[in-house]
Amino acid sequence: MSESVSPPRSPSTGFIKLPPIISNELDRKFLTSLSEYIERELSEVNHDDPGQRYVVHQAAFNKIIEYVTAYKPILTKIKKEYEETIEAIITGQREAVFLTGKLKAMSSEPSTLRNYRKRADQLEDRIGIVEKDNEKLQSQLDSIRKSQEEQQKIEQEVLEPQKKELKKDKRLLPGLTLEQSTNLSLLHHKLDKLDRQFKELSISFKTRYVPKSRKEELKDVLNDKVNQRDQLLTLSKHNRARQERLEIAVVAAQEYNRYKPPHQTVGDAVSLALARVAGEKAAALLEKAEQLTQGGESTGEGREGSPTNTSTFDEDDPSREKEAEMMLDYIEKFNELFEDGKYEEAAVHAANSPKGILRTPATLLKFKEARGRFGSRSPLLSFCDSLMSSVPAIGVKPNESLSTECVRCALEESRLDLLSHWIAQDRLTVSMEMANMIQNYCKCRTVCRCSCQALAQNIYTSLGEHMDVVICMLKQSRVQAALEYASKQACFTPMDYMRLLQACPSQQLAQTLVAPGRQLLPLGTVIRVLLDTSYEETKGLQLLMDLHTNSADGSSKSLVDAVMADNQTTKADWMVIVKLLQVNGYQETALQLLAAVTVQDVVQKSLTVIQNTD
Repeated sequence: MSESVSPPRSPSTGFIKLPPIISNELDRKFLTSLSEYIERELSEVNHDDPGQRYVVHQAAFNKIIEYVTAYKPILTKIKKEYEETIEAIITGQREAVFLTGKLKAMSSEPSTLRNYRKRADQLEDRIGIVEKDNEKLQSQLDSIRKSQEEQQKIEQEVLEPQKKELKKDKRLLPGLTLEQSTNLSLLHHKLDKLDRQFKELSISFKTRYVPKSRKEELKDVLNDKVNQRDQLLTLSKHNRARQERLEIAVVAAQEYNRYKPPHQTVGDAVSLALARVAGEKAAALLEKAEQLTQGGESTGEGREGSPTNTSTFDEDDPSREKEAEMMLDYIEKFNELFEDGKYEEAAVHAANSPKGILRTPATLLKFKEARGRFGSRSPLLSFCDSLMSSVPAIGVKPNESLSTECVRCALEESRLDLLSHWIAQDRLTVSMEMANMIQNYCKCRTVCRCSCQALAQNIYTSLGEHMDVVICMLKQSRVQAALEYASKQACFTPMDYMRLLQACPSQQLAQTLVAPGRQLLPLGTVIRVLLDTSYEETKGLQLLMDLHTNSADGSSKSLVDAVMADNQTTKADWMVIVKLLQVNGYQETALQLLAAVTVQDVVQKSLTVIQNTD
């Protein structure tokens, strides 16, 4: 069964005579192992899933095909027929599901259209009913308005009496004769007498009688007074409760100032004390209600046993009482603004709190957890900006942790303008963590254009970190200024320059370090540092090319001078650099460097011989 010799043909039929299925012990072992494989795989798959069982049998069938050579064509064809049949069945099932859904959709389409038309007719009928009701209501409204206008006109006519026209009376004055009526002195005397009578009647009318409308006015005044009395009683109760809360707050603030427990602010201590007293009052009221329900009378033991702080409160300083009241007002006002979502006002309120009771990490965490409206700046940034704006008025900078969190918030919000303003106005307590955070925020590939390195440089300068200051200047492409600062202000050593080159490898810095007349590092050291860092290898070798072509006549005088001045690089290191030049195609530079190294080696050996001879 496992032999590869072609099977013999039958002499009677001429067809190929196939060998028996099991011909030796090896075939039996194969079949046994195949049966064990099938049983083992079937035990690990889901028996309810025909697909998984099909995969197991398919793998077993493939092993049989690979093992059998004489039956391989027949078994391959059988496998192909089975796979095509299974694929046809699966395809038919998928199409049947699709066609069933499509048939259902097509069958429900007429009924859907009929329901839509029916619904449209119902909505049209309802619209007609609503329009009729609107017309009816409009007519009723118009009639009501007309009746109100007529009623107003009638009331105005009643309130405004008609003015009587004065008519000229040509009759004689009563009680006077014609001669008396023409006597002016007598008429003046009568007129004065009538004026006095008119004044007396006017005074009597005003003092003895009042109009009926005055009674209604007095009733309104009495009602206002009653309402004002009720408001004053309510205000008195509120002030009494407020006084009790202030007493509790003062005692809690004094306890806090006496012990100052960690991880707790004055506001937290006051809030806990108020909550505890409220719970005690609720328990006392519940106990009193139970006593009244049972018919018992309350004794004075509860009042005597209840904790009172009046003596302590009376002995306190009045200024401390006002201070505690102000702090409590500030905390309550801040909580109201924060709960109403007025984060900008709450941030300003917290930043200007007395004695910095709300300028704490707990308040910052509260703003950090809040979520503002879309399109506006975050509540945390509002608090940080208010905190920085209040520094000139308060005269105290935020501590190191608060300053670091403010800087982190400004960087996360991409508000470098605010960060620059804070640093320029000296409103932060600077730290190394803050400077490193700003420096790492810079994502500029070559030269810093986002001003992050300049901001970090200011902080490093104030902290006295000279190496970091020079690195920031180099990342701003200020190579000459950086080396000037390193040599005069920081007094760098050759090891410091090597660390500087490792941190900021660049062609310009390398050329400046090995410049003739101001050579700060040996040429070989600079090349090795450039090759050992992640800097591009060709850029490191380019420094040798520049030195090779530095002189005006094209000679290698500059390269030779640099090699001769380097007493730290060994010949083996130079040979490695020569090989790198040759591999990268700088044949002429490699030749000149090899010549310079050879000359240096000869000179050193000569000096050694001379010294030994002496």
